[in-house]
Amino acid sequence: MLGAGGAGTTTVAAAGAVGDRTTGRSGRSGKTLLVTLDRFHSAASVFGVFSVPGEPIPASQQVDLLELDPMAMLEETWGTVRSALTTGELTGTGVPGVGAVLAGLDPEEVLGMPGVESLLALRRIRDEAASGSWSRVVVDTSGATDPFELLRVPQMVSDTVERLWPRHRRLAASADNARIARVVAVLDALVRDCADVDELLFDTSGVDVHLVVGADRHGVATAERAVAVLQVLGLPLSTVLANRVLPKGASSPASVADPTGRTSWWDEQLAIQAGAVEQLRDIASDAELISLPWLSEPLDSVLSLRRLGVRIESRPMDTVGPQAAEVERESGSGVESVYRMSWKQALPDPSGLQLGRSGDDLMITVSGVRRRVRLPSVLRRCLVLGAQWDGGVLTVRFRPDPSVWPQP
Repeated sequence: MLGAGGAGTTTVAAAGAVGDRTTGRSGRSGKTLLVTLDRFHSAASVFGVFSVPGEPIPASQQVDLLELDPMAMLEETWGTVRSALTTGELTGTGVPGVGAVLAGLDPEEVLGMPGVESLLALRRIRDEAASGSWSRVVVDTSGATDPFELLRVPQMVSDTVERLWPRHRRLAASADNARIARVVAVLDALVRDCADVDELLFDTSGVDVHLVVGADRHGVATAERAVAVLQVLGLPLSTVLANRVLPKGASSPASVADPTGRTSWWDEQLAIQAGAVEQLRDIASDAELISLPWLSEPLDSVLSLRRLGVRIESRPMDTVGPQAAEVERESGSGVESVYRMSWKQALPDPSGLQLGRSGDDLMITVSGVRRRVRLPSVLRRCLVLGAQWDGGVLTVRFRPDPSVWPQP
C-alpha cells in the first residue's frame, strides 16, 4: 500500500486487511498480517488495540498487526557487528580507521546512515512473508519518507557496501584475521539480504501494488508520479484507490450552504472531486480505479473499517517498464549497426529523465527515483547513442563498441 502522507493510507491498508477476501495468492485461507512502518502507531489506534513493537498481535479474528520499531532492530543487529570490533582490529581492511569508527558508534548514530533503518524493516517483512504463517501480508508504507525510495533501499545499501569495501578486498583482509572474517561474514550476509529482499519486492508473481490518493489536485499529481516511477521500477500498479470521495448529488450541509443560491464551496468541492476522479481514471490506465466513500463516522473499529468496502484483489498483470522492453536492430550491420531498446514509460516531467551507463547496466532516473537495469547481452557490448521520448514510449539507441564487438 503506497500513499502520500494525509491520503489515509494506513486506514485504507487496515480496511483492506480486514476485507472479505480470505485467501492469498496460493489459494489457501489463513490469517493476514498487516505490517506498518508508522512510528505514531496509527494502525493500533484504528483497531483499538495496544501494540507491541516488533511482535505480531491479534487485531481481529483474521488479522494480526505488526508495528516495526527500527531502533530496536538496529540495536540488535548492530550488536552483532560491534562485538567483533575494537579499536585497531581492522588494520588491513583497506578502509582507513574503519575499526575505530565502527567500534565507537552508537545505534542512534548508525540510524543516520542512508538506508540502514529501512533495510532492517524490509528484511523483517521478508522473513514474515517467507515464514508460511500468513496467507497474505499487507504492508502500509505510509510511515516511510518516500515509499519509492524505500523500494530502492536494498540496491542502494548493496551498492554502498561494495563501493566502500568491495568483496575482493573484504576477502583479502579476512584471510588471516578471524575477527575481520566475522565482520566480513556479517557484511556478506547483509549484501545477500539486499539481493534477497530486492528479489522479493520486485517479484510480480507474488506482489501487488496499490496506491492510495485523495480525489484532488495533489492526488492526481501523486498518481502521475507513482505510475511513472512504478513503471521504471518494473512494478505494475494493480489498484488506484481514490479516498474520501463525496457521493454524486450529495446535498450541501446547512453549515456551508449559500442562501443566495450561488455556487457554494461544497459544490466546488464536488466538481473538483469529480474532475480529479476522471483524471485518475485516465492515469490509472491498466490499473483498477476504486472510489472509497467519505464517511462521517470515525474509523476506529473492525466494523467501521469494513464499511469502507476495501477489497484487495490479486490479478495477473502485464510486465511493465524496462523488463518489458523490446530490443531490435534498427539499421546497419556489424559495427555500423544501430540497436534500439524501447518500452512504454510515463513521464509527468520529461525534464526529470536522466540516463547513464555503469558497466553492463543502464541507470535510469524518473521523477527523482533511480533504477539500475541490467542490459541484454547484445547491448552490453554497445555504446549509448542517445534517447528519445515520444508518444509515451522511451527509446534508447545503441551502436556497437568496436573495441569489444566480435570481428567477422
